[in-house]
Amino acid sequence: MNWIYKNNADNSCRFVLGTKGEKPLICFGINPSTAEPGKLDNTMKSVDRISRANGYDSWFMLNIYPQRATNPNDMCKERDLNIAQENLFHIERILKRGNVDIWAAWGTVINKRSQSMGTEFALLSLKSLK
Repeated sequence: MNWIYKNNADNSCRFVLGTKGEKPLICFGINPSTAEPGKLDNTMKSVDRISRANGYDSWFMLNIYPQRATNPNDMCKERDLNIAQENLFHIERILKRGNVDIWAAWGTVINKRSQSMGTEFALLSLKSLK
C-alpha cells in the first residue's frame, strides 16, 4: 500500500493519513488517535474496509482538529491556532482534488468538544465552498 502521512515534528498532531489512488473516500473525524501507516487502529481499519466495500480505491482520514488523543476529552482545552491553520492547509489541498466524496464520521463525539471545534468546522465549511 502506498501511504500518505502528514504530521508535525513530534508526531503530536496528524494532519493526513491515507492511501494513494484515483478515487478516494475522504473521511472526517474529530481528532486523530494512534493510527499510522502500516499500524491502523480499529477506526482506520473500518475506514479502509468501508471505502473498499463501496468502490473506492483509496482513502484519506482528515480531522476537524489535528491534535492526537485517544479520547477527545484529553485534548487541550484551547485551540492552537498555528496547528489549526496548518490542518486547514492540508484539508484544502485534499479537497482541491475535486469531485470527492466526504464521509463525516464523528457521530456524537462532536458534542464533547463543540465549543472549541465549532470554529474549525465553520472555517472548514467556508473554505471548501471556495
